[in-house]
Amino acid sequence: MDFLNPQNATVIGRKMNIRKLLEMKVRQHADKPFIIFVDENFNEEILTYKQFNEKVNRFANWLLKQGIQKGDFVLTHLPNSIGFLVSLHACTKIGAVMIPSIISDVAEDLKYKINFSDVKMVITDGKYYPIFDKIQPACPSVKDIVIYRSEEKIRGAERWEDLLANSSPELPFFDIEPLDNAEMLFTSGTTARPKGVILTHANFLYMGEICSKSFAVIPDDRFLLILPFFHVNAQCISYFPCLTVGASIVICERFSASRFSSLLRNYNCTICSTGAPIVRMILPQPEHPLDKENRMWRSPYGIAVSDEEWNSFERRFNTILIDGYGLTETLGPATIMPIWGERRRGSVGFPHFGTEVKIVDDDRNEVPIGEKGEIAIKGQPGISLFKEYYKNPGATAEFLVDGWFYSEDYGRMDEDGYVYFVDRKKDIIKRAGENISSAEVERVLNLHPAIEESAIIGVPDPVRDEAVCAVIRLKERVNEQELTEFCKERMAKFKVPQFWIFRKEDFPKSSVGKIQKNILRRDILEYWKEREAKR
Repeated sequence: MDFLNPQNATVIGRKMNIRKLLEMKVRQHADKPFIIFVDENFNEEILTYKQFNEKVNRFANWLLKQGIQKGDFVLTHLPNSIGFLVSLHACTKIGAVMIPSIISDVAEDLKYKINFSDVKMVITDGKYYPIFDKIQPACPSVKDIVIYRSEEKIRGAERWEDLLANSSPELPFFDIEPLDNAEMLFTSGTTARPKGVILTHANFLYMGEICSKSFAVIPDDRFLLILPFFHVNAQCISYFPCLTVGASIVICERFSASRFSSLLRNYNCTICSTGAPIVRMILPQPEHPLDKENRMWRSPYGIAVSDEEWNSFERRFNTILIDGYGLTETLGPATIMPIWGERRRGSVGFPHFGTEVKIVDDDRNEVPIGEKGEIAIKGQPGISLFKEYYKNPGATAEFLVDGWFYSEDYGRMDEDGYVYFVDRKKDIIKRAGENISSAEVERVLNLHPAIEESAIIGVPDPVRDEAVCAVIRLKERVNEQELTEFCKERMAKFKVPQFWIFRKEDFPKSSVGKIQKNILRRDILEYWKEREAKR
């Protein structure tokens, strides 16, 4: 590893870790409001840097009492909350590794993640406890379930308030290296089961530095966070830049399109990360004379919208959208549109400092300028790229080669180095910011006794980018409602097909019997266009 590389200066050269970063900011900004939390009923709770750090230390000490050690996995199943961040920092202060699960994960998803990772502890809200109570007998590694919020005491589960009250605010020293594991995020890929992406302390510190510089975040900023914490976007684009510079962050438990404008104004928010589904939910809201009267002069952004939607959002809120492109493996944005440079509509900007991008063909040879190919991103694993896929050295070796991560997304680059995202690998469906693995949905569908075989195709959705369409061949008669209920019991709601096409003829297949989705997708999308034209 090149320790002289400037990108390593703050995360490697000073042996920095997430604990050191937080405690440094507490010394600098002890009594400054750090977190302004707005719950789903729009009640407010404010914590200073010092108050937040004390909660973190109390919870970290309790984790130690329960036997959580360096390298142990702790799963959090929480919406945006103070508890999520306390859990994150408590784990990283003692060297444990947090796994944020998607809040709409169902029992099967959670059981897989827990057993795959040998999770020792689960932290969740009372309303989700029945799921974990049901699956705990099948998850032998789980020793404790902590209830963050609940209206009543739950037998067999620890209550957050009780354990914090009886724990010390002073935490002993732990030797944590920059390249030690901090989190594992599961990402949908082309396989039936999601891959565990290992992110290090250095990863989060690096992105805190990159995004705070790229989006001009300063201590006086207030960042409105409306995206879910269990994704890399909210953590790397919103939270860690704020912590890095000592800014304040307004955290919404639940996104409300109708209150977006008033939240900006009421909390004097200066920046907010958004995306296509958010923009498309906000724009239909009635315009207010004060929409422009806010301090949000820039908004990090992802997923393409139409020029009309783009212009309407910027005009209405007197702001600029700063496009970017990235994945969990690239810690969020790998490319970012220059905030004060030439902003080219349709481009996702340049590779940020510490990364390179090239466009390659199927043999991973670089293509000429302007030609379409796969987007490859170069960085340093564990710093500017993810460290590895957990328990999956084959996938790590396949996609991470000599510092180049091969994204399986397709794009092009112009003569000035601006990158343009073109499309994604077709087996991934993008719905409202969520990546849905077609293979994962097909795996569940094919468990149904009435289904002979299935194929999942993404079809256009004017609000959520894509909708999930199931194309199936049946062994016996079954209706859409029964199949929908079957899926709801076995997968997150956003993965359940919204449309069903029953097919009598065989699927087009290759010589080895694999469904030729390129042919099927072409036929389905032609049918879809005709269907929409008739509506």
